[in-house]
Amino acid sequence: MRSSVVSSLRRILSLLTPMSREGGLRWRPILLLYLLSHGFILASLNALYWDDWITYAEGRQGTIDVFAECTRCVTPFRGEIEGLLILPGPWLMRLLAFACFPMIALFTQQFLRRTQWLHKDEETIITLGVLFLPMFGARIALINFQYVISLLLFVIGAWMALSPRRVTRLGSLVAIAWSMFVPSLQFFVVVLIAVLLMQLIMRQYSVTLDRVIVVASFLVFPFVHRYGIPLLFPELQFTDGYNTIRSAFLMRAVLVVSVLTLPLVAVAIRRRKGRVEERPVVLLAVGLAVLAFGTFPYLAVGHFSNISDWILPLLPDQSDWNSRHQLLQPFGTAILVLGVSQMMTRHRRVFVYLVLGVSVCINVATYSGYYLDSLKQKAVLSYLAENGDDLRAATAVVVEDTALDYNARGRDVRSYELQAMVETVVGTRVSLDYFSHDYCDNRKPDLIMRITPTGGRIKGLVQRKAAVNVTFEPLVTCQ
Repeated sequence: MRSSVVSSLRRILSLLTPMSREGGLRWRPILLLYLLSHGFILASLNALYWDDWITYAEGRQGTIDVFAECTRCVTPFRGEIEGLLILPGPWLMRLLAFACFPMIALFTQQFLRRTQWLHKDEETIITLGVLFLPMFGARIALINFQYVISLLLFVIGAWMALSPRRVTRLGSLVAIAWSMFVPSLQFFVVVLIAVLLMQLIMRQYSVTLDRVIVVASFLVFPFVHRYGIPLLFPELQFTDGYNTIRSAFLMRAVLVVSVLTLPLVAVAIRRRKGRVEERPVVLLAVGLAVLAFGTFPYLAVGHFSNISDWILPLLPDQSDWNSRHQLLQPFGTAILVLGVSQMMTRHRRVFVYLVLGVSVCINVATYSGYYLDSLKQKAVLSYLAENGDDLRAATAVVVEDTALDYNARGRDVRSYELQAMVETVVGTRVSLDYFSHDYCDNRKPDLIMRITPTGGRIKGLVQRKAAVNVTFEPLVTCQ
């Protein structure tokens, strides 16, 4: 009896595992696990976060106007495209972004298969890492929709570039060219170029004119997009100082990348001398190099300046929205996970499933935090709708928010988010900010909005309602 129960449990578990016995991907369990891991995104479909409030809250025309004036939104027709997608509500863009990541994982796996460098189980582990590693949690913000779509186009283009069909290879130029409007991908394309060149050097494919055109185009695209296109279309000039490359940042980026790519250089030198490194060493060296190239664009503009900047975005209640800088890190990190697993003579799958389980738990904690944040937004919006007259009569408003446990990723809700909430509900502009001496002296606020907790996060999740209380009170002295 006991043995039959155990065997039944094993059969059930085998049906739920994302890897087959042969090491292949099992997409039904993977998609179920993805739904479990990231499902709270679907519970927050109509929420807005960070810059979403000033970009999408006013509907299609507001979105078009914002992107027309934006100096870092350099993708052509972005305002028109996203303005059209926002018409039904934020849910459509968020649902599309949610669906993009399994597709990114799928095309990553197909790209790896076409390289013919990895075993089936190795392709599977990298693909699972790309999909589930707890990175780029800021994907939930609609403002990052452009980066998600561009990354999908990039991996599709990479897969097409390795196609045995000439027309498909040339078609990859379209996908890669459009993805290049994202500055970080302008540098990450080096990884793709390196793969294509290695395949030609190793004579996996014959050197043909179309392959030369593809590689040459990938080399030229970053310069065309960064310098050539802005000369012809000044409105696509990336001029925002927030992400300006500075010499000190660039020197640090070059230093970090040089250190992280040294192991791969050493492996290449030893191979030229006829010494073959063990496979785990090669995988770890490649993983470090890919991680370096995926991080370089952000290092060059001042991000990841210390160890904590690398660690905090992995934690569910830290880093505010700095995880947006992790867009390209899952690829290198997934290869590192594979390399570590290959160092184990036994229990390799146990290690992979352990990493996968921890990743799923972190993702659930992260996106449940965003869900709680959306519940808090609903509570504030509901109170504002019921008490709009008090706001209209106020000279200015001071905000006192002590319900910080409901803020996703330990973030501060920006004053411009609250300002946009007020304008959306009340229909008029009201001066509103957190307490500061300058604000009190310049604006002379006469009303305070208090947001206080009445219960914890678990209570909010169970009741699907933020345990917060929102009140307006007259402000006699601003101090």
